[in-house]
Order: sequence, then structure tokens, then C-alpha cells
Amino acid sequence: MGLSDKVGKIDGEALTVANGDLGNADTSYTYFNLAGEDYRSFSVAFTITATTLTLEASNDASTVADASATWTDVTTALTGSANATASGMWIVNTEIPIRRIRIKRLTTNATNALKLFLVRTR
Repeated sequence: MGLSDKVGKIDGEALTVANGDLGNADTSYTYFNLAGEDYRSFSVAFTITATTLTLEASNDASTVADASATWTDVTTALTGSANATASGMWIVNTEIPIRRIRIKRLTTNATNALKLFLVRTR
């Protein structure tokens, strides 16, 4: 089975934050579904400046709004590292039993910038 048979959704550029659009110490999130929409794995490429990224997971029911869900840091469990502070990519290519994921974004100074590129697979 080739990649084209396996890809569930090529989200592409999921987020762009231009340099300085967010202030220092701004915390924000990008949400995406996994098991909640029958996806089993994902990859996210990121280009970041003055930003720290962390992966958090929730298995709360789909009726629970993202902002009200219970979230747990799963960065180390999924990627082997505590967080990302430089541009790169996380590839989670094994099936993971998580309903939904969010990428926590914390800016570390006022000259921050960010791009996220997402692919989810079945």
C-alpha cells in the first residue's frame, strides 16, 4: 500500500503567524482530530521563530468543546523530546489511540513567527 492509499487528509499549511503578530508570552493552540475522525497517525512540519511547541492530547467525548476538554502533554511520548524550540518536523507514524490533539504555541519574544503544515493518515 503506497502513501496515496494511506493518506486520509493532507491539511497542508494549517497555520501562519507573521513575524510579530503575537506579543511576548502569548499562548495559543491549533487543534486537530485523530481517532475522532478515523485518523491514526500524523506528521506536522513547523517553521518557528521565538516560539515553543508542545503536543497535548484529549480523549474527551466529541461533545466536549476543545476549550473545555482535559488536555495532557504527550510530546515526549509521541516524539521522544520535551518540546520544539527550532524549526523541524514531528512524524508519528504508528497508530495512536488519541481522539484529538492540539499544538500548544508559546511565544518567547515579540519577534515570533510560525508556520504549521499538517498531514493525517488512516
